Amino acid sequence: MLCGSGALVAQERPAGRQDDEASAPQGRALRGREPAPAPPEGTTEDDLPPFSWRHATGDWGGLRSMLEEHGLLAEASMISDASWLAAGGRNPDSGAVRGLLDLTLTVDTERALGLDGGELFVDFLLQRGRDGSLDTGDLQVYSNIDSEDRTQLAQLWYEQSLLEDRLRVKLGKIDANSDFAFVEQGFRFIHSSFGFSPTVLGMPSYPDSAFGGLAYARPGGGTYLGAGVFDGATQAGRPTGPRGPSTLFGDPSDLFLIGEAGIGWRRDAGNRQGRLGIGGWRRTGDFARFDGGDEDGTAGFYVVFDQLFLGSDRDDDDRDLGVFVQYGWADPQLSPIEHHVGAGLSFVGPLSGRPRDAAGVGISYAGLSEAPGAGLRGGSEIAAELFYSFEITPFLHLKPDLQWIRNPGGVGADDAWVVTLRSSITF
Repeated sequence: MLCGSGALVAQERPAGRQDDEASAPQGRALRGREPAPAPPEGTTEDDLPPFSWRHATGDWGGLRSMLEEHGLLAEASMISDASWLAAGGRNPDSGAVRGLLDLTLTVDTERALGLDGGELFVDFLLQRGRDGSLDTGDLQVYSNIDSEDRTQLAQLWYEQSLLEDRLRVKLGKIDANSDFAFVEQGFRFIHSSFGFSPTVLGMPSYPDSAFGGLAYARPGGGTYLGAGVFDGATQAGRPTGPRGPSTLFGDPSDLFLIGEAGIGWRRDAGNRQGRLGIGGWRRTGDFARFDGGDEDGTAGFYVVFDQLFLGSDRDDDDRDLGVFVQYGWADPQLSPIEHHVGAGLSFVGPLSGRPRDAAGVGISYAGLSEAPGAGLRGGSEIAAELFYSFEITPFLHLKPDLQWIRNPGGVGADDAWVVTLRSSITF
């Protein structure tokens, strides 16, 4: 089974920080929860009714607001998935329940220390529960929080913006999918392939973020260029998620290298924003070929297109329609998936009177390797997803989700039908 889940942890993310020119990719995953509206200017959450709070614990009697004024943002969230494999797969009529606790601390160094353009980020994760793809047998991983049980410091990095935000540099333990290969308009989906293409072998992302560094430049006109170097020890069977930097500088010293270039745009007059990115990656180290030979390193590439259409020019209209298309390629002598194509759309405010609900539909096609020794048949694994996300309160969302998986695992198993109820709460 491939280990990909989109930036963590559920590669669920809001639109990144944007300016009038449109920015290079930056920011972090929302980790499975919807962005919540800020309180009216001059008020705090404690001034609002409890069911209007952004956090289940409110403003902590004013302490949360005071910390934010001094550059300290503490967040906690819990994502829970309860899935039922209604038919097909390896183990039909089975269930899987799992949860992911995510604790983060963001330090704005300008407000906290007087250092302009700096940010320190700490992320602690605790994941428990059954991996649902053990029952379906799918290669692409239908839930982006699936993993073996983990308790780990997932991220610890410092980022500095330079040259009037034309350059930013990030060093530390990083989830690379927050900066590379992400699907901006796919963050609401549960399926892992809508976070990043499963052809990107060993992406340093949930559950195995890794030590390394990256740099992004914005020459102008909305163009961007980024590159990163990360610990690639997962290729040698050494998970990087629970580890420090030892395997980056010591044995096995394998590396994951990635670069992305593209253009982003934002047109205030038309209320449309989007991005086209093209990236390439390489992993060093020894790889076993399906035919029994060895390969010194491997590489691949991907393309991502995102487009957001806002509902109207009115400030009180939160409706929007997001569309995405992605493609990825990897060496079929080494990767069980040679070609990947994903596409989908998500709509915020689909029902009158429910402006912050969301619905989405997407499809992910994984063209399987036909190399001798791969042991795959059926030509492809296809996953289709349909969801509706209910905002119970700004801090609590419930998301019924239906997925159909054709030829799970490429071994001729019956098509799988999976029903999932995801809940996400921000404390």
